[in-house]
Amino acid sequence: MLQIESVSKQYSTKVLLDGASAHLRPNSRVGLVGPNGAGKTTLFRMILGEESPDKGSIRKRPRLRIGYLPQELETITGKTVLDAAHRDEFPEHEAKRILMGLGFTEVDFGRPVENLSGGYRMRVALAHLLLSNPDVLMLDEPTNHLDKPTQRWFEQFLLDSDMTLLIISHDTAFLDRVVTHIWELRHHKIEEYRGNYSLFQKLKEEKDAQLQASATRQSKEIARVQKFVDRFRYQANKASQVQSRIKQLDKVKRIELQRDPKRVKFRFPLPSTSGREVLDLAGMAKRYGEKVVYESLDFAVERGQRIALVGENGAGKSTLLKMLAGVLQPDTGKRTVGHGVTLHYFAQHQAETLNPEHTILESLEEVTKHAEMNFLRGIAGAFLFTGQEQKKFIKALSGGERNRVALARMLVEPANTLLLDEPTNHLDPASVDVLTDALVEFPGTIVFISHDPTFLSRIATRVVEIEDGRARNFIGDYEYYLWKKAQEFESIKETKDELDGKPQGKPSAPTKAMVQQVTAPPKESGGDRRDLTKTQARLDKQVARAESDIAELESKVKAREIELADPALYNEFGKWTTLHQEHDGWKRDLERMTARWESLSAELEEVKQKLGALR
Repeated sequence: MLQIESVSKQYSTKVLLDGASAHLRPNSRVGLVGPNGAGKTTLFRMILGEESPDKGSIRKRPRLRIGYLPQELETITGKTVLDAAHRDEFPEHEAKRILMGLGFTEVDFGRPVENLSGGYRMRVALAHLLLSNPDVLMLDEPTNHLDKPTQRWFEQFLLDSDMTLLIISHDTAFLDRVVTHIWELRHHKIEEYRGNYSLFQKLKEEKDAQLQASATRQSKEIARVQKFVDRFRYQANKASQVQSRIKQLDKVKRIELQRDPKRVKFRFPLPSTSGREVLDLAGMAKRYGEKVVYESLDFAVERGQRIALVGENGAGKSTLLKMLAGVLQPDTGKRTVGHGVTLHYFAQHQAETLNPEHTILESLEEVTKHAEMNFLRGIAGAFLFTGQEQKKFIKALSGGERNRVALARMLVEPANTLLLDEPTNHLDPASVDVLTDALVEFPGTIVFISHDPTFLSRIATRVVEIEDGRARNFIGDYEYYLWKKAQEFESIKETKDELDGKPQGKPSAPTKAMVQQVTAPPKESGGDRRDLTKTQARLDKQVARAESDIAELESKVKAREIELADPALYNEFGKWTTLHQEHDGWKRDLERMTARWESLSAELEEVKQKLGALR
């Protein structure tokens, strides 16, 4: 169907592919994976004929129909949702079926495409592709803007179709459920594995371990033979044996172990501490044309909270985050920013707002007035942009690389409150892990939106569900939220069965109609105690971590004060100045950490008192 034969491709000094080969077989579903910037999107463009290989060729079956969904879509104007989705040769009802599966309603069919959010414009383009029924469907990050119900429908549609799929995705759970093969771009080659993503990881680890073991054995054998040669090289009676072993060494094909690219590694700068009340929205109303998103919303954020906003696409999560950030004005209502609050807002399409004509360094320079160039180079290096790569233009970067630049810009100036809308989109799994680790260690306040369940589970300490213009609080982590929703679904199912006179059986997820039939919410017996117990456990850990950090800083400050008291150091003014500046920085960090400890301790004491009252 499609054959990639010894393809090489490079830009300037950066090699993407070098003699890469692969075969796309009919009815296979292939996940294309690899680090950001490895050449995944470039390979797609070569398959489409938009770019040519430097060497090698890509052969396609005659009259092969290829459908392609790119990361970034061209703006469609002058068409309604239905007009943009369906083709003349297909019945209109089929277009409606696909659109409804992708989360549209009949009311949406007549809406102009240019008035839709980026996520819904992507769905219109996806519907158009699915209706065309191509032989090969190529998708570049298709799940980035899909909520869970829509993603489940989309996955089932792909599994039921007979299209051959080639998919770039960093959503490993999606790849696990859909693909039959993995192509990994690694060391400028395409390595093929049969199975889903989890199996690929296992097989790759086994392959690497075997290669490492073979290289170790070979290295030992070469060392043994070389030792014999070195020992008997000048002994006449061993000359023939020495020559034989030299020839043996010359014939050995050395096993080369190539290192994978470094992982992104960074920590958010330690910010100044804000007041306890961080952000407060009172009586907020917002509508887009005839669509009312919020009528009168109250929403408060306190210091140290890590709030996940969840809900279906179009429910208003991004709108809420924008109002919190102050980049979107409400129709009515008041926004209050707390004392000492500093904000960083990462928009859903933040990477698209970068100036394409600027270099990476120039992009970092945009967000600061006084940072030194060496400091900016260090931040770029932390995100794996080194040397001449730092002078690359934004327009030449992949989607994942642009996201790394957008995240790097948040490190130039420290802030104690982060508002993040889908920050993991376009990042490879390794980069997602590192971002997650950095956010777990971040001592400030976070409000974020994500569809990544692992990211949600590791970061969130409070979940807010947005539905029908209301914000419902779940004081606990994401796992608690899922458990709570499951309990409610079970209660709804039992209530409906009682109303219908049906025997109760295994609980199942409710339909919207089932939910609407329940006139009263389930009782919260023991709910407050469970919520507070979870909160106490989280605060206990945070207080303990703060105490450990304070002890470490106090130890460093004390040791440095002893060092600075040495009279001999006064003769080395430059060294004394450097040590003294570092000492002052540690003292400032100690003050901030102590303030954080006091805040956490007060919050913990309040929770303990509430628990005591319940007992």
